Amino acid sequence: MKRKVMLMWILFVVCVITTLVMRYFLERQDVEFEEVTVTVVSAEKKELENRKTNTTLTINDVKVEYEGEEYALKNAYDVYMYPTGKEVTAYLSHGKLYANIAGVESSTLLYYVYLAFLIASFIMFGVAINESIQARRR
Repeated sequence: MKRKVMLMWILFVVCVITTLVMRYFLERQDVEFEEVTVTVVSAEKKELENRKTNTTLTINDVKVEYEGEEYALKNAYDVYMYPTGKEVTAYLSHGKLYANIAGVESSTLLYYVYLAFLIASFIMFGVAINESIQARRR
């Protein structure tokens, strides 16, 4: 039983250390993007309803035009900042347009790996505490 408890705590520590290392690299990554000027085609709030839980999720749906093509502007915080016909600054990265640099940075594989290890750290903390409590009861 003690081996299982120790293994869970070791896995927790490994997840935390990996999370910290990923955060270090995430802060220092050089994301390639290009600052471009786009024209707003439409901007509206859409509400998606989950019938099982009776909850709604509001999504900002902003469409912009860049070099004759229409794109969905990702990571747009508010539709009021994007009136139809207005020219705004966007960030082009890997064929997608983002409203800000934070959106570009949070779309990388490294960010998703960091997020996975962060979540795994919290889960492993709970599992390690649970195994410790169960081992003491036995």
